[in-house]
Amino acid sequence: MSRSMRRRTAQARRAERLRPVQLHIFSFDCLKADGFRRAATVLVRGRMGQLAAIGHACDQARGLGHGPPSCTGISTVPAPRPTPALDTLARKLTSSPTFLALLTAAAGYRPSLRLDLLGRDGLVLARAYDRIQAAWGDPRRAFVTGCIPRRAAIHSPRSVKG
Repeated sequence: MSRSMRRRTAQARRAERLRPVQLHIFSFDCLKADGFRRAATVLVRGRMGQLAAIGHACDQARGLGHGPPSCTGISTVPAPRPTPALDTLARKLTSSPTFLALLTAAAGYRPSLRLDLLGRDGLVLARAYDRIQAAWGDPRRAFVTGCIPRRAAIHSPRSVKG
């Protein structure tokens, strides 16, 4: 290998390391054995571009159905940092196993959170969901109802007559 070729290879590797980690969200329709179609969302996280990621996503989607999957949507967004605390809240308060699964739910799903039942945990989850969806340019926001109840008044010893 010549010196200029080694230099170009090293520059390409350096540029690859400097590229930000992205999350590619692919939506597929897969034909199932019973003849029905199944909508699936496949996530590919990495430093690769969309063209490099689509092969990996198609391989994953092919395992979900029996026919060839058809891609219905592609979006690329900045990858969120791993959030164990938000993953725990998402598992506790919603049916999603992780916070990322809640963010990338198919068919326009958005979480509905009742603050009178969930309290501050619901508010934290709703704000984090709204913040990341706004950064991604997604119009979905959490549906929040109710308000956080105040604590019951604590009686001081002076106010109690005895």
